[in-house]
Amino acid sequence: MDTLSGRAADWLTRLSLADVPPEVVDGTRLRILDLVGVMLAARSLDVVQAAKRAALETDGGSGASILGHPGETSLAAAAFVDGVMGAVLEFDDTHIESNIHPTVPTVAVAIPECHRRRLPGARLVEAVLAGSELSCRLGLVAPVRMHELGFHPTAVYGVFGAVWALAKARGLSARQVVDAIGAAGSMSAGLISSFEDGTSTKTMHVGMAAASAVRAVGLASQGVSGPAAVFEGRFGWFRSHVQAPDVTFRFSALTDGLGTDWQVTSIASKIHPCAFTMMPHIAATLALRETHGIRPADVAEIRAHIMPRSFPILCEPAAEKLRPRTTWHGRISLQHTVAEALVTGRMDKHAYAPENLRNPEINALADKVKPIADPAAGQNLKRSGGTVSITLRDGRELTHTIDDMPGTRANPITANDYVAKFRANVDGVLAPALADEAIETLLRLDRIDDVAPLFDKLCRA
Repeated sequence: MDTLSGRAADWLTRLSLADVPPEVVDGTRLRILDLVGVMLAARSLDVVQAAKRAALETDGGSGASILGHPGETSLAAAAFVDGVMGAVLEFDDTHIESNIHPTVPTVAVAIPECHRRRLPGARLVEAVLAGSELSCRLGLVAPVRMHELGFHPTAVYGVFGAVWALAKARGLSARQVVDAIGAAGSMSAGLISSFEDGTSTKTMHVGMAAASAVRAVGLASQGVSGPAAVFEGRFGWFRSHVQAPDVTFRFSALTDGLGTDWQVTSIASKIHPCAFTMMPHIAATLALRETHGIRPADVAEIRAHIMPRSFPILCEPAAEKLRPRTTWHGRISLQHTVAEALVTGRMDKHAYAPENLRNPEINALADKVKPIADPAAGQNLKRSGGTVSITLRDGRELTHTIDDMPGTRANPITANDYVAKFRANVDGVLAPALADEAIETLLRLDRIDDVAPLFDKLCRA
């Protein structure tokens, strides 16, 4: 199995937390804590409830549990709904260079699997770490970002990350891992068509990837073979999905330095629930608002500088971005996002509510936001920054620049920041005592013998 998939599978099956640097283990625990809070924050949303009803109708069963929901269902249904909850608020973390949200597909499948099998916390951490690391690396193979080809990166790469995570949790052999990844290549999908009209399909992508991973691993576990060269082969995934001319794939990115140069250290937690590229603009807007006491009525014009490759998705066409049709649609609108941040002064789990999308004050301010494609902002894809300039009616011009968004490798957030975000997301969802217990347990996750007692409580909460 001297293929990319084979070498990755060999590394995965040998991975042990004992060989992982402590800071990498610590970061993985914090990302699991982060995503559990994000998933619980979304549990009662209408679209989540609809996704749950659909999953129970098509994949109902028993033996697994959906986070934040009592009762049992199949592993595929649990992974699907967990994935939807983790993605629908756009509050999940991002690997900046590849633009993949790597943790949520792995958590969506690993938590219900480890929960139902009463596995130790170290196995859950290993599963999430392995799936996240490999999916980040997979996203570096092609020089073209999948958004530019009409695909949602987290959807098309996420199924592979979820397979690697589930395979690690189950202890599959390297041969079985290769077969499962081979099968996943035919399950990898996710168009960005919903970006046009704000419909809900995009918010289902992570759930679809996680459920597909369950099926791919199930096939491999029963001896169904899959193509070993599914990535680099003549008819492999990259040559089928990236059909741009004169593209040179860097296949070595998947395995070179694997286990020593950790890509997961470049995963950034989101401090606002929106497309990651816009978070510097929120931070800059909030800073200007706080420092200068800006009122919407004082504003003549707002200029938001953003990297050119994000411009077509987050800024155009203007009519769609000025009046987003749905909550999800607002999360990919730079114009609305800057306006809502300036009017409300906060962008947390309650942001982009339907009433905010229809708020006349926010809408009028959005009309004054002028997005500007800034080549300098896109020169280093390992960094995330942005500038907002506000011209006031009295002629003053106020500018604030964020060079590196908090949560990135260049400007990391602390464990206390992760805990604060978790508390904010589970406020009104978990009783304070249970929130405290969840934090305490998840922060020492790799040292607990059985994850089931905690997740039993979180599912009944």
